[in-house]
Amino acid sequence: MKVTGLGLPNDAKPYLMDGVLDSVVLWNTADLGYLTVYAAHGVSTGTLKPGATSFAAGRLGSVTVAGDNVLLGVPFTFTKDNVGRFNF
Repeated sequence: MKVTGLGLPNDAKPYLMDGVLDSVVLWNTADLGYLTVYAAHGVSTGTLKPGATSFAAGRLGSVTVAGDNVLLGVPFTFTKDNVGRFNF
């Protein structure tokens, strides 16, 4: 049986390291913050206009816009191999 779910890496780290969890998923907060600021800047400068279906978001590339939602995309998968790189 494999177990995964949404979770913060610091909370999940002990369970990932001892094998109780195989992985947890969550949007990388650095990417989410970057996208939020980039989208806000786009709205304020007019480069992100109402009705847009995509948006060029710098280092994140092109992201999807659905209505008034700018979508970061697929969440990041934290595993015992990479969880140590994150502190949140």
